[in-house]
Amino acid sequence: MSEANPQCLIISGDSRRELLPFENQVDLIVTSPPYADARRKHYDSVHPDEYADWFLTFHESFYRALKPQGSFVLNIKDKVVGRVRHRFVWRTIDRLCEQGWHCIDDYIWHKTNPMPGFWPTRLRDGWEYCFHLAKGPKPFFCPDAVRQPVGDWVHSRLARLSEGDRERHNSVNKSGFGRKIASWLDRQTVLPSNVLSLALVGKNKGHPAVFPVDLPLFFIKLLTPPGGVVADPFGGSGTTGIAALAAGRRGILIDNNPEYCQLALRRLRDEAGATEQEIRLRVHTTDEVGYQASPKRVLEHTG
Repeated sequence: MSEANPQCLIISGDSRRELLPFENQVDLIVTSPPYADARRKHYDSVHPDEYADWFLTFHESFYRALKPQGSFVLNIKDKVVGRVRHRFVWRTIDRLCEQGWHCIDDYIWHKTNPMPGFWPTRLRDGWEYCFHLAKGPKPFFCPDAVRQPVGDWVHSRLARLSEGDRERHNSVNKSGFGRKIASWLDRQTVLPSNVLSLALVGKNKGHPAVFPVDLPLFFIKLLTPPGGVVADPFGGSGTTGIAALAAGRRGILIDNNPEYCQLALRRLRDEAGATEQEIRLRVHTTDEVGYQASPKRVLEHTG
């Protein structure tokens, strides 16, 4: 790939503006935005009551950037305010749906190593939401790309098949669902559930909220075609870019913190083995002009 067509483009700027030139070019937006009022030393500290309004300012650029069958995966967690869970997350999702987004599914990231601690009315926080939204009700979806081994249970269970196991049994509540145990003979893989069990990253790698590479990697495999384009509008330390390169996709990372963009550049080199020809960093200011044409050349297919 030539220097004019990098595998991963890192942009230092505001994604509300920087994504606009990529209209109808992105297969998947996967991101973990700043959480409400969570890290005052690192972000603008949006209050939970104002979070939905703030996040809706990104709606237009996200929606326009996606292809018709594109998807948007939002990793986010609500916040405790006055010892009560504030529901700004659900308010945000409802507001996005009012703008035309389709809620396809809700995934749970189960953290296998949650932080220890003690709270008067709560237990350890061991999960986060991953909302799958899309521009239409039938986005690109490739479940075979995320199949997993069927498990050892199948050998003992299928070794004792009864006559009833060889027949289809429909649900007693007439839902239309049913099962036939014998159909699992010789199957080696199974589709995963919508609960993803992944460990927290042990070190923050210079950023306060780094998610594991396998989290965006799962959705990249599931929701994008080979060679597709993945964007992270809150790019942070570049984890989504690392996952995109690992999956053979092209990435766009945008963050308004220049230090994080430099960090993402280093991680793509060190952890993903990206060459100078495969990555590029661009720094833009709010008054810069003449940016419209260049990104479209960057994302042209090279065969």
